[in-house]
Amino acid sequence: MSGDVEGIVVQLLASLVLHGDATFMVPRMGPVSRDSGNANGYRRVSYNNRRSRHRFCLVVYMLAKIHRLQVNGGSYTVRGLYYSDPQLIRTQRHIAAARLDVCHMLNTSPIRLGVLSASKGLMTGDIRMLMTNGDVLDCNVYSGAIILPTDTEKVERIVTQADFVLVVEKESVFESLLARDLFGTFGRRCILVTGKGYPDCSTRRILHRLSTECHLPAYILVDADPFGIEIMLVYRLGSQSMSFTSGDLATPTLRWIGLHPSEIPALSSGAVALSSGDNKKIDDILARDYIGPGVRQELRSLQQIQQKAEIESVIDFLSTDYIPNKINRNLFL
Repeated sequence: MSGDVEGIVVQLLASLVLHGDATFMVPRMGPVSRDSGNANGYRRVSYNNRRSRHRFCLVVYMLAKIHRLQVNGGSYTVRGLYYSDPQLIRTQRHIAAARLDVCHMLNTSPIRLGVLSASKGLMTGDIRMLMTNGDVLDCNVYSGAIILPTDTEKVERIVTQADFVLVVEKESVFESLLARDLFGTFGRRCILVTGKGYPDCSTRRILHRLSTECHLPAYILVDADPFGIEIMLVYRLGSQSMSFTSGDLATPTLRWIGLHPSEIPALSSGAVALSSGDNKKIDDILARDYIGPGVRQELRSLQQIQQKAEIESVIDFLSTDYIPNKINRNLFL
């Protein structure tokens, strides 16, 4: 990758010397040639344009940091980069946007760049992670959950005897399942994971590795609303902003066990009306051509009944009935 970074910089310098044009061509959804002529395929981030000058400087800054990582090894966090020069960077949001630009330019993920966001994901259950520095993160010796490592590439090997992985959308549901002794109630070894809402790259990467390296079936439980379905799709297929690098982060075999919108009428309580934002999100997801028929049907159920429900509406029988029933009877999409 260091050669790719150097190539981008050489191309920039040549353009600057020959044409006085200090501009990066940032692909919108994947790699696009500067000479392709596709005006809609990229954004111009130019030093010559005052509106994009700061963004241009941050992309140069990010390329320099990434090149150093590729030569010397190691990693950075977005937070660490911000605090190294807050006057230049201004906010963490700005440096995160520059990182995304470079991901698009190099057609890779933040994990591969080595510029990471602090992990927020939690995990517990039958799992040990053997780190490259010799440390061992063993969930079996903790009474609660552990925070996933920020740099998941430093997890050299994952050891588990679990039968499956269960991902839950929210931390509150994660804690509730632990309090209600999910492991003892269900009677099967499992790994419980949450990304605390919209998942970060570390959580998605660990789930991908559990599925591909440990060959564990993975299930997910989200709210019966369009934003819960969006989160399920991010785990399964990758995010919209980095769809071109979803291979390292997506888990296509992820099984959606609930809550399914078609179940809302049977819940009898806990459902509330959809908002205009909910309906807009439904239309946005339905417009994507890669959505499978089962998910599409559930989205249309939301449109039809105009109601949504949270996981908490079945919390009283979640671990004793709902989850075991869905898994044992293969009631998933």
